[in-house]
Amino acid sequence: MNERRVAQVLREACPGSGDRVLIAVLKAPRDLEIARTQGWYRIPVKRAPKRVGADYLAFYMTGAFPAEERHRILYYAPIHAYRLATRAQLLPDEADHPRAQDLYFRIEIGPLQQLEPPIVSHKLRRITFIPTRLDRLLNAREIVDLWDKGRHLDELRAALRTEETE
Repeated sequence: MNERRVAQVLREACPGSGDRVLIAVLKAPRDLEIARTQGWYRIPVKRAPKRVGADYLAFYMTGAFPAEERHRILYYAPIHAYRLATRAQLLPDEADHPRAQDLYFRIEIGPLQQLEPPIVSHKLRRITFIPTRLDRLLNAREIVDLWDKGRHLDELRAALRTEETE
């Protein structure tokens, strides 16, 4: 991602302006602990999705987590700000990491909120980033419910449900 694209992403982020959610992947329990205690999450600029800007960040937990937490989304948090930092700045104890000088989006978040019930992945899928909306996140039961298949389909389903109940 070039400098112009990074600047554009940071301008368009505008956290707190709506119901945009970005589902991000927690690869290790340490990342959850950082989000919980330090209030931030990192995304490598080189691997960032086209749409980084969101109002909420939700966390998909990989197989690195205990059985009762893996392959599901248990937490989400409001986004407060976006910053740029090197990996070495974010993780000073890893100053000699091969990607220590790579740029990352540091996404500053509020307190984690638990989803009840959690959103599970019944079929193991390779998940990277999923853009969605807050209403989808709060009403989803499984990962496939998060993908926006088109608002028109949602409106059609809602209209059909209304007709069925009348």
